[in-house]
Amino acid sequence: MIEIRNGIPFVTFSLFQKAGHVAAAVASRKGGVSKAPFDSLNMSFSTGDAPDAVIENRRRFLTLLRIPPADIVSCHQVHGTHIEAVGQADRGRGAQEAETAVPGCDGLATNEAGVPLTMNFADCTPLLFYDPAHHAAAVAHGGWRGTAGDIAGKTVRFLGERYGTRPEDLLAGVGPAIGGCCFEVGSDVTDAFFRLFGEADMARLAREKSGGKYLFDLPEANRLLLLQAGLSPHHIEMSGLCTYCRDDLFFSYRKSGGRTGRHMAAVMLL
Repeated sequence: MIEIRNGIPFVTFSLFQKAGHVAAAVASRKGGVSKAPFDSLNMSFSTGDAPDAVIENRRRFLTLLRIPPADIVSCHQVHGTHIEAVGQADRGRGAQEAETAVPGCDGLATNEAGVPLTMNFADCTPLLFYDPAHHAAAVAHGGWRGTAGDIAGKTVRFLGERYGTRPEDLLAGVGPAIGGCCFEVGSDVTDAFFRLFGEADMARLAREKSGGKYLFDLPEANRLLLLQAGLSPHHIEMSGLCTYCRDDLFFSYRKSGGRTGRHMAAVMLL
């Protein structure tokens, strides 16, 4: 659902709010100070935006969640499936500049309170996780390559191996992403998913268009992968928001032609 505080809209998840002991949300693109084409709540240093604007945008959003902006942990996302465990010693990595961010990963996890995990998005799928039984959390980046590599399932298994998380206890939020209404892909993308899904699921995920093109449902693919990993369907909350359709509210890399800002997903154990 969308909440608005201090003029800043952001997406929250009722599953996390009911569980308590975790702060988790996905920012929108509204309420910041960045100029076009990064207008206005751009959270990424890698876009070409003014660094001071990014720092102020992060402050505006994160303070709404009672997350100290200087403590966030961010990473260099590479559209892969590598996941890193972080803790108190990692606080502040990538908070004020890109150079200190955790290198080369698309998933962050922790079981330590007060360690804010963050990732940035502009059409790819934000995946947020909380295990109330073992008090562990994670955030992952589900672009099509990462999704085809089962970043969702790998994050579930990582939490299990590292912190003892059981899939049946795990809660997951699937944030705003380009939807099956708008994500046009070629057969190279759909072929990559046949390794993960049978024909029945693929018939739901990929709708054929003319010219060998398909409309592919990336958020739904991640939901199915979470189910395959053992999560209860009642423990998965979909935002249902398409970033391409709602580029008034979220950044869309595709709709902008590639030059735009990034919205942030943040998770912190309390």
